[in-house]
Amino acid sequence: MDLILSSKKADKTIVEVEGVGGYYTWSTSQFPVLSQKKIAAGLLILQPRGLAQPHYADSSKIAYVCEGECIAGLISPEDSSEEVVKIQKGDTLPVKVGTVSWWYNGCDSELKIIFLGESSEDYTPGEFCYFFLTSAAGILNGFPNELIAKSFHMNITESEKLMKDQSSLNILIKVNEGIRIPNASGSAKRKLVYNLDDAKPCVEVKNGGVLSLVSSKNIALLGEVGLSANRVVLERGAVLGPVFTADSSIQLSYITKGSGRVVIVGLSGKVVLNAKVEEGEMFFVPKFFPFVVEADEGGMEFFSVKTSPKQVYGELSGGKNSIWEAASSSILEASLNTTPDLTKYFKSKIAKGSVIAPPSNG
Repeated sequence: MDLILSSKKADKTIVEVEGVGGYYTWSTSQFPVLSQKKIAAGLLILQPRGLAQPHYADSSKIAYVCEGECIAGLISPEDSSEEVVKIQKGDTLPVKVGTVSWWYNGCDSELKIIFLGESSEDYTPGEFCYFFLTSAAGILNGFPNELIAKSFHMNITESEKLMKDQSSLNILIKVNEGIRIPNASGSAKRKLVYNLDDAKPCVEVKNGGVLSLVSSKNIALLGEVGLSANRVVLERGAVLGPVFTADSSIQLSYITKGSGRVVIVGLSGKVVLNAKVEEGEMFFVPKFFPFVVEADEGGMEFFSVKTSPKQVYGELSGGKNSIWEAASSSILEASLNTTPDLTKYFKSKIAKGSVIAPPSNG
């Protein structure tokens, strides 16, 4: 296996408009594992009244709001109805392949959203490929004017004006104050949105941190999308793991706050990554490779997407779900080449632990 693992910040600017915002990605030249494993990531930043124009993509993804609030619209080709939701910091929103979406910052502060997902059907492996309905890069500009007129039941003069008015716009624009953005639907939010920041943690350790997750059990659409997500908050010096993805899925993680260290062990016990990570960087965990994340003195938070609708991990850490705890004492004694007393002591420590460990006092 020839995987180049590293932690990187977004290094490719797709679009950047002063006073409006920008969209940034991780290039496959600097982060080759994206194209190798057909996964992708994108970072959207919008200033107040900034709008990412309606578009669809050739792959599914999960959006996570790192900062700010947003009004998002989603139109599924399956029923052609628009669902408008208001999302805020900590919210996750799955976007299925082919779904038309738009994103609007209606607040007074900056909006930051990270998109993580698969790119298995992409034209360009390792990148989300977008098709914009409008703007200078919009699909309308590719069709002859007379066909647009016929398709929309307009005369040539009307279609020419329609094309001219939108053809000079960027894919990110600032909405005029007089334009009213649609109201969000509470029922759509309950069906599509899940807040990881406010969710009841599935793991919570005093002085250690919390682990929250969202899967197809919480949001049914994730079963169709084939993805799930989790959020980890580690307090200073705390450790997550070792754990591994136990269902052939891979994991893509984005550091939302703080810094720390990531260690990943691959085949034959070889360390494939031992790196410092910080806010804004992303790291990748191959399937079945156990990994550990350790927070620095300031703590660390990160959001991860798995290429599976379920959150299934093998825990090689402490805790009731630990594989070490489940293993027979005699097998551990033989495998670790230890005495019965040391094996018993080891299992007692495992039983008292958790997948998140607070800083050691010793």
